[in-house]
Formats: sequence, structure tokens, C-alpha cells
Amino acid sequence: MEASGVKQKLYFVGLRVAQDSQLAVLTAVTAGLENIKQITKAAAPMQAGVGGQVDISV
Repeated sequence: MEASGVKQKLYFVGLRVAQDSQLAVLTAVTAGLENIKQITKAAAPMQAGVGGQVDISV
């Protein structure tokens, strides 16, 4: 019983490390997206008609 308890504890420690790693990645991605959002806001405005949607219906 002792060995299986130790294995279970190691399993949960490994799971916690994996979760912490995933959280760190998601935090970095969120920060990167927020940075892109801020850069986009700070970018010079586009001229009228540039970057809009094009109607391609037939």
C-alpha cells in the first residue's frame, strides 16, 4: 500500500506541474494577444476603403 500511495502522490505532483506549465503558456499567449491588440489600436488609421469587406456575391 505504501508504494502505491507514493506513486499516487508522484502522479498528482506531475499533474500539478503539467497544469502549471499549461497556465504559464496560456498566460503568455494572453499577454501576446493583448500586446497585439494594443499595437493595433496605436497603429495609424487606415484610409477609407482600405481593409474593408468586399462583396463577391454573384
